[in-house]
Amino acid sequence: MKTVSQPSITRRELNKLRKHLGKIKNGTYEPFITVRRSNSVGLSHILFSHKTNRCHHLFSLGELALFLHLEHDPDVLDIQEQYPLPINETLSCAEKLNYRHPGKYKERDGREIPAATMTTDFVATIHDVTSGQLYIKPYNYKPSSALSTEFESPQKVKRTKQKFRIEQMYWGRHNHHLIQVTEEDLNPNKTYNLQWLRETYHHVRKSQIDGHLCQGMLETLSNCLLSNPEFTLKQCLSYSASIHDVSELAALEIFQHLVYSNQLNVDLNERIEVFRPVIMISKHDEN
Repeated sequence: MKTVSQPSITRRELNKLRKHLGKIKNGTYEPFITVRRSNSVGLSHILFSHKTNRCHHLFSLGELALFLHLEHDPDVLDIQEQYPLPINETLSCAEKLNYRHPGKYKERDGREIPAATMTTDFVATIHDVTSGQLYIKPYNYKPSSALSTEFESPQKVKRTKQKFRIEQMYWGRHNHHLIQVTEEDLNPNKTYNLQWLRETYHHVRKSQIDGHLCQGMLETLSNCLLSNPEFTLKQCLSYSASIHDVSELAALEIFQHLVYSNQLNVDLNERIEVFRPVIMISKHDEN
């Protein structure tokens, strides 16, 4: 089998990567690729997270969806997007697999092509509640269409899978399993709910809303939703607002906060609409 020629690592790329990794080690994380420096501006988002207390750069609706799911997971303590991988190590993986390492073809000088730093879409820091230990879990997001020859050319699908294998081997050498996620792994109803529910989480948590009011609303809303499963959310909000002498808007914001913070056990896999009933679940049925 013919050995694939590899792009070359430039001093410029090494310095850029070394500087960036130094920032990460010092506790100042920023993505290696930002929305402003990407070519996918139309589908990109810069999203502030209450969990990490910083803005995240997300390059597709799929990445946004995965981020929302990770952010809501109480065991996830931190999320680092567009995480740069040491270029000498990924090049070693590419050579081992005999796959061509990603390169900067627009910067080629004759036959010389500079190697491009590979990134992992998300690296989540997770708390293991059983052992009390922290560990990291890397994620690679791809739309399912990018992995299917029904929608992409066989050559493009093959190349996408090759780059994944390089990334997978890198993480494997560091004893981590790279998880590939597509939109098929993420319930769209839950994604919709999380995006809506999180809107008021930071506001309610930081506001001066009395803790007794939130607790009282939790009990009233829970009883109303469980006792009257045919009631719409609006009906339960109106009832709860009248009981606690608050506006329906305030009641709605508290509802969003209680559901997002897992205090009110609503089935997030069913789309939450104001003019429809809300499905409640017991704690042990949550997934």
